[in-house]
Amino acid sequence: MGIGRAHHGERETVFDWLAALLAVVLAGIHIYLGAVGDEQRFFVVAGFFVVGVLFFFTGYWRAMVYLLAAVYVATLGVLWLLGGMQYREVGLLTGAVSLLFIGLVVYLFYEESGQSE
Repeated sequence: MGIGRAHHGERETVFDWLAALLAVVLAGIHIYLGAVGDEQRFFVVAGFFVVGVLFFFTGYWRAMVYLLAAVYVATLGVLWLLGGMQYREVGLLTGAVSLLFIGLVVYLFYEESGQSE
């Protein structure tokens, strides 16, 4: 049985691990913002990324969670844009990582949900 696969017995691909790594990077960026900006909301955002990564390692992981992750990250991007683009340089870096993350998790959803068969 693979770690957290919707279909038991499948192994994680490099793309699965890359998505988990990008989520950790996004959590780290938000922890940094929380620390330097002394704003608790960034710690909450980082916490959701950490919970998502931990959830990845459970048997409850399903393809739909990839879509939830994409919506979550896209929503954060929209909120950043509407909020006046606070922390512009870090926000742009976060946006670049987020776009890669969204593309990757949508691809993984497509692959894991069986649409590619």
